[in-house]
Amino acid sequence: MKKLFSVTVALAMAVLVKAQLVEPLSTQRVQLPEGIASEHATISPDGSFAVIGEMGGGTLTRVDIATGATKTLTNNGLSSTVVISPDGANVVFNAVTFTDEHLRMNSLHSVNFATGSEVELVAPSRHLNAGVAISRTGVIAVENGRARARSFASTAAQSLPVASINYGHLEITINGETTTLDPQGRGSYIWPAVSPDGTKVVYCLCGEGTFVCNIDGSNVRPIGYLNAAKWLTNDLLVGMEDYDDGVNFTQ
Repeated sequence: MKKLFSVTVALAMAVLVKAQLVEPLSTQRVQLPEGIASEHATISPDGSFAVIGEMGGGTLTRVDIATGATKTLTNNGLSSTVVISPDGANVVFNAVTFTDEHLRMNSLHSVNFATGSEVELVAPSRHLNAGVAISRTGVIAVENGRARARSFASTAAQSLPVASINYGHLEITINGETTTLDPQGRGSYIWPAVSPDGTKVVYCLCGEGTFVCNIDGSNVRPIGYLNAAKWLTNDLLVGMEDYDDGVNFTQ
């Protein structure tokens, strides 16, 4: 049985782009309440809070970085899919359900931090890709190669390029058209995200590390060990430095 070695989560911001490998800009350890074992932390765009998933479960919790105060957001969210809107008002994530035939279904949900209300944006599907693009007004997901735009309010969701994963392939959807990117050839790609200006993609290639490339798949650059990397700005990434030796899991 694996044991959690630490119940705190370290949030490390990194400078990239010109350097080939990540250089830590700062590391801050966020103390969690006793009994919470965390995995997959996502920091807000302004750095004031993080959304974490509890180890081995679907609970997503908002943690205030300055005070450590927590608030439960949902009990059925995949922490590895969490994305926070640029204005810090909404969080989007995948939720998992199963049919009577035991088929796994993925749906897309959002929670508004101010109201606490949870909304289903995309109904349960067998073909919802992993990866979304998010703006202040809404989110764009990819289902079976087709873009699905959903707004948070009455305004239409902004059109954005989306990087997503489909059976291990890294795909890019621009103006509703989806193509396979796979910048390093066939492999198992995970954790894709497009930079806010829509010009770069960060992704992890299993067994190889984390990389950044242009939106067309060119100019691949390694950035070292940074799991579940997400864009804070066009030049800053935030991600996890975690280790699992089969017995202890630390992050």
